[in-house]
Amino acid sequence: MATLATNVHVTDDNGVSHVFSPDDVVPDWAQALITNPKAWQDPPAPRESTPAAPPATKATPAKRAAPRRKAGGGDAAVSGD
Repeated sequence: MATLATNVHVTDDNGVSHVFSPDDVVPDWAQALITNPKAWQDPPAPRESTPAAPPATKATPAKRAAPRRKAGGGDAAVSGD
């Protein structure tokens, strides 16, 4: 049975904060969120993980925007006054 070494604050999926002490029975959902090994006196048994997602396909590179032209564009006549 998993036993905490210290008090731990955990926020659930609804945003509600819970505090567990070494005397409390820590529910499974909270055990999964307590990832600091120093928080545990007796860590929980490892659980079977869910299968990994298939590898993502290689993304196509993003298209680059055309380079900006400078004001005047080089076609403007130069005044030689």
